[in-house]
Amino acid sequence: MDNLMIFGARFIIYFTFILMFVFFFKGGVKEKKALILATLSIPILVLIIKSVHLLYFEPRPFISYHFSPLVDPVGDASFPSVHASLMAVLAFSFVHFKSKWAPLFLFLMLWVGVSRIYVGVHYPLDILGGFAVGIISLVITKQITKRLKSHFFSQSF
Repeated sequence: MDNLMIFGARFIIYFTFILMFVFFFKGGVKEKKALILATLSIPILVLIIKSVHLLYFEPRPFISYHFSPLVDPVGDASFPSVHASLMAVLAFSFVHFKSKWAPLFLFLMLWVGVSRIYVGVHYPLDILGGFAVGIISLVITKQITKRLKSHFFSQSF
């Protein structure tokens, strides 16, 4: 079980990025739109996370409770989880466009979230906060793209 969780905590995120790019080239229109939405959402995601980290710092569980995590420790802020945020952006992009691959990405998102808790680098609230930040960044990105579309395509040239 430890190996499965270590794999989920460290490597599934890279597998997910590779999988998304495969779907971008081999998938349908929904998969391409999902990748574009996720890519546009990542800068918003980073801004939100950096803002939260400036306002609030929660040490990671292994620091607070003095134990060795199952993966190489990083001593930065625990809340919100960057891994969970990125996985949420990717998964919910597929959900938004009703891709048949959405359940796979949701499963991978949950696997990463549970494994990050299991290996001792996050609290459950960090993961839920990461999922929320991912969704919020998607909503903001959708609003921005909607406004840009209406602004640029409503003007006559």
